[in-house]
Formats: sequence, structure tokens, C-alpha cells
Amino acid sequence: MARRKKDNPNTTISISWKDKEEFRKYAKLVKQTKTGDRYESDAVLFRRLLKFWIENNTIYSPHSEPRSTYPSLNKSQPSSDSSESN
Repeated sequence: MARRKKDNPNTTISISWKDKEEFRKYAKLVKQTKTGDRYESDAVLFRRLLKFWIENNTIYSPHSEPRSTYPSLNKSQPSSDSSESN
């Protein structure tokens, strides 16, 4: 998995602006202020949508451990170069 920065509980997820605009359509109004309406943050909205997905998902079963986006060399398996040591 990716390394975490010390004392930072959040990460950055890169999405397209088009998807971000669609995503923000589901933000709930938090409160009205003098300068305008304030809506829930991306983190709060993401957590709410993820919770809904987990509770209502019938398509995918979760893995027992989180999965990395990118492959990494498995240290317990020999590399293809070491199998031809003759």
C-alpha cells in the first residue's frame, strides 16, 4: 500500500473535473452563512457515498485486505531472472 504521511489521516484521490462536478451534485447543505450556502466537504460526501455503497452493494465482494492500485514486486517469489542461473 501507499505510504502515509505522519499525522495526516487523509489522502488525495485524483478524479476528472467532469466526475468531480457530478460528485458535488450530491453534497448536502451544511448551513447558510452571510456569504452564501456551505455544503459538506468532499471527504464527508465521499464517506457518505461509500457507506451507502457498502450497505447496498450486491455486485462486488470486498477483499480481506485493501488492494494497491499499482503492482509491486512480491519479495517471496523469485524473479524471472533468478530461475535461469545456469
